[in-house]
Amino acid sequence: MALACAFSACGDDDEDGSPAYGGGATEQTETTGTDSTTAEPEKTETSATATETEDGGGATAPSEGSPEDQPGGAGDEIPASSQALITGRDGRLSPSAVHVPPFIAVRLVLRSADGVEYSLRGGGRTIKAGGEIESASTTFEGLRPGERLVLSGPRGRVVIQPDAEPGP
Repeated sequence: MALACAFSACGDDDEDGSPAYGGGATEQTETTGTDSTTAEPEKTETSATATETEDGGGATAPSEGSPEDQPGGAGDEIPASSQALITGRDGRLSPSAVHVPPFIAVRLVLRSADGVEYSLRGGGRTIKAGGEIESASTTFEGLRPGERLVLSGPRGRVVIQPDAEPGP
């Protein structure tokens, strides 16, 4: 149907003003909101586009209905993170150094493989695992190149360094 509408709008190069396909009468068709190719998009109150001010001076940000405020909208994404798995076994923590990509959040997981309680403190947080809690985790903001996060506890020390390349 869209193809037929496109051809009906075309005319020939006759200068006498006669219709393109003969017949002498022209037909006008009404468009309804059901034809998506010719209908104007409806504006809603929750539109996130900027609107002009009454005096015509620029645009204003939407006051409500922003995609940030809606479930599943912009901002509901889970930020990228890398995982640092630290295992406590036989009274020691390993590995003692973890290399992560710079600027990407670090999800630190502390796991007790032998049931003994292990704890780490650093970056303003304390994490404990062992006994009834086999593992625990926390997330740290991404580190800049040259920085490092040192976590220490009674059974060892772990250094997180942002010098790895991102990727699988």
